[in-house]
Amino acid sequence: MSFDLNRAITGRVWKFGDSVDTDSINPYYLYSTMAELKKHTLESFRPEFPKEVKPGDIIVAGRNFGCGSHRPGLVLKEIGIAAIVVESASRLFLRNSIALPMPIFIAPEIGKIIEDGATLELDYRRTLARNVATGATVTLRKYPPTIEAIFESGGMAAFARKRYLAETAS
Repeated sequence: MSFDLNRAITGRVWKFGDSVDTDSINPYYLYSTMAELKKHTLESFRPEFPKEVKPGDIIVAGRNFGCGSHRPGLVLKEIGIAAIVVESASRLFLRNSIALPMPIFIAPEIGKIIEDGATLELDYRRTLARNVATGATVTLRKYPPTIEAIFESGGMAAFARKRYLAETAS
């Protein structure tokens, strides 16, 4: 499934702090199926999260989101998280999220304009994250054109296939 960078995303916020680790996001060492993972993702930080999260919700976090092991956040995509907005993400988690694609945006100071449960609007083309209730905004960082193309293609595998077919067509 591709991610449309031209479409604004609006959703309810689940707010987390700094250093949310991949063992908590994707505790596959304890649960082996996606159905089980969905019931336990992020419960070590927010016990109510797996029971109350809804498709279209947005995760907002501080610095170093996705630190730890190489586990991708596929479970977040599977439960319907519309986007992740963080002050910073671990390099590997960011790379894995782009490859899926799972919309992940870097927005320094995001934690200062939004509270848990509030509604956040993300407009990538205008590079804005906006608290719908207060109107407060922060800037979203833009990705290089190649990363945008990966998102728009539906992830790294689809992007590579599309590029290979274009380069080998005769």
